[in-house]
Amino acid sequence: MNAREVVGESALWAANRFNPIMNSPSAPLKTRALLASFGPSLMPRAAMHQGMAGGLSVLAADLVASAVDASIRRFAPNTAPFAVRIGARAAVAAAGLAVGQIPEDDDERTVKASVRSAGRLAAAGAIGGMIYQTSIAAKERFPPKSPLRPIIVGTAGFAAAMVYSRDLLKYRESVIKPWTEEDKPATLGASFGIGLGVAIAGRAIGHGFLASRREMSRYFGPSPTTALAGRMINNAIWAGGAVTLYTSVVALIARSNEKIEPAYSKPPESEFVSGGPKSISSFYEVGLQGRRFLTDVVTPDLIESTLGEKAVAHPIRAFVGVNSDPLYPSGRSEIMLDELERLGAFDRKYLLLVSPTGTGWVDQTMIESAEIFARGDIATACIQYGRGPSFLEVQKVHLGRSQFRGLLWGVNQRLRSVPEDKRPKVLVFGESLGSWSSSDVVMDQGIAGFDHYGIDRALWFGLVGLAKWSKTGMRQGSSDLVPPGTVAAFDHFEQYEKLSQEERKALRAVIVDHDNDPIAQISFRWAVKRPPWLDGAERGRNVPEDMHWVPLITFVQILIDAMNAMRVVPGQFKSYGHDYRDDTAQFVQAAYQLDEVTDEQMDKVVDTLRQLELERGERIKNAKAVGKDDGETPTRTKRKKRALPGVYLRDRTPMDVDRPDVKITPGDAPADVQ
Repeated sequence: MNAREVVGESALWAANRFNPIMNSPSAPLKTRALLASFGPSLMPRAAMHQGMAGGLSVLAADLVASAVDASIRRFAPNTAPFAVRIGARAAVAAAGLAVGQIPEDDDERTVKASVRSAGRLAAAGAIGGMIYQTSIAAKERFPPKSPLRPIIVGTAGFAAAMVYSRDLLKYRESVIKPWTEEDKPATLGASFGIGLGVAIAGRAIGHGFLASRREMSRYFGPSPTTALAGRMINNAIWAGGAVTLYTSVVALIARSNEKIEPAYSKPPESEFVSGGPKSISSFYEVGLQGRRFLTDVVTPDLIESTLGEKAVAHPIRAFVGVNSDPLYPSGRSEIMLDELERLGAFDRKYLLLVSPTGTGWVDQTMIESAEIFARGDIATACIQYGRGPSFLEVQKVHLGRSQFRGLLWGVNQRLRSVPEDKRPKVLVFGESLGSWSSSDVVMDQGIAGFDHYGIDRALWFGLVGLAKWSKTGMRQGSSDLVPPGTVAAFDHFEQYEKLSQEERKALRAVIVDHDNDPIAQISFRWAVKRPPWLDGAERGRNVPEDMHWVPLITFVQILIDAMNAMRVVPGQFKSYGHDYRDDTAQFVQAAYQLDEVTDEQMDKVVDTLRQLELERGERIKNAKAVGKDDGETPTRTKRKKRALPGVYLRDRTPMDVDRPDVKITPGDAPADVQ
């Protein structure tokens, strides 16, 4: 074979392989899935996320179409006459379309939705098979005289698909606002390349699994029993390998939680925080997030300069790291109860119990809000249960639930010895994975669990859609475990403001879930059923009008968006995706029924929170950039001059009115990984 023939054969192979309609029975469905992945979704995406969405969508479509085609070929093999092959697929398509017409309602069971979606997917797979079989028959009847025709057809089809994908990508970027102006939008070339890599890797893993299963079955023998044993052993080997790889990756990432940052390396001298003189919780065992939490504390001076009122007390912060007792959640709960006693937490007016995210991250903006509104008369307790990002620590939710239950019950028993009029009000907070682990404590009791554990009120941000409070309807207040008016979910604070004073006082649990927060909206149910927030009449805030539900693919879209649901720019508060900072202060004051503040005081609180976060970001960024000088001239933040000496927020020490504002230096100050 000469070079000309090699080039021709290669071009023919590529044209057939990338033909978006006729390269396989699954080609039409895979093309539909790829195009759907480029359409609008909940979050902006970089090329990495867009490529992953495309690759996983294609794999899902390939799996469905291949399963449908394999089932049909059992009765109508490729050796059967064309009419039989087409007839079998037409019958499956007709049956699938009929099943797909099962009436849909909001409260239907997932099983019913699954049957309806299975019918639609079977019909789509069968129609794709019909297209493929027709193209094969056409080639056999009208064979090409040269490779030119199939090359032109395949290339033209691929080019058309790419042009349409590019247009979809441009439209997507026009309707979904980026997190920052500096964000690089996904490009078609990079997205397609990454997606192709994901699809190839997925298919390689699938083929490897099937090949090892065949060999294992052959090794154990041809009988059904021995073949089954071989398959089970093969499954166990692959499962063990996957678990080992997963835990190794999590452990590798979690190591970053152990590092000690220069800006947060000195144990606190305050007697009101863990790691200080009165504490039994070692400052070097609370992890990276714990050290930040215990260092950047609010002081009475800061409270007074913000509210213009005298602070009642110094806020207390208690934190117990997972390394304090790595094996037993109950041990960490016991350490925390001892820590609260030592720090004097039970003498405060409010006791705020917080369940963190996977890394141990605590929403500093939320804690600072509560401390300021409580005039310092508050103690906050947090126990870490994981060291990796939340999406890698989902399997540890039960640990967080267990230790939080132990903490709640221990506090409840401790307060029994305190006169009722002197007991602190017990408040609960959780965000993201923390909302899941803390809400799960009362998932089987609902509001009755609040009374059982002595919880006064709870506030949850971004309650994960997989949490039982979300799946059972308690989040919406539609469960028998939730008396009417005791629970409400809000997308933004303006919705809360519409409630009457009586309705506000009746609320025991306030849930803040943005309509376009993929973490709050994620549910396996949306793989087979249209979410209510995608209905035309009930479409949520910031949910694109042209985002449509596609079985399986919409779930993949939400899953990928959850990986990019929060990108924080210090000091720039937003009410978007998984970023709840723009409404944090208002919801904290209202949900916990803390002392009233004027509009002017609320504005000052928000300004203080922004400045605190900006300065915290600068501390972290400057520590990372020690010894690095890129030669750029830094700009300054805008802070109004005070008429009288105030408080230098970063160090919580008095400052002079003429002291320069904190500088914003060049470089990135990425958000805390949750």
